[in-house]
Amino acid sequence: MAQSLEEIKASFTPPTHDNINGVQVELSVEEAQAFVDAWADAELARQLDEEANGWLYNRQAEYPSLQDCIHALLDGGDTLTDLQTARQAVKDKYPKG
Repeated sequence: MAQSLEEIKASFTPPTHDNINGVQVELSVEEAQAFVDAWADAELARQLDEEANGWLYNRQAEYPSLQDCIHALLDGGDTLTDLQTARQAVKDKYPKG
């Protein structure tokens, strides 16, 4: 479950400086808070995306390669059956959210 925006903001240390055109400048409290707010918004979006689409990313990482799929399609028979079995095992491991 995604953290609250407040929890995420509390996990960041506000920056004290920024580099603008190669020059280090000190940030005001408001500018530092703007960085933390932007970072927290991005982290919350990442966490929500992971909750919604984690199953998809995990499947993509574990599916047989495209090369394996092409070989199975061209070879047919047991090779294709084995490929389908491998793909189904990944689907069972990471069901749709």
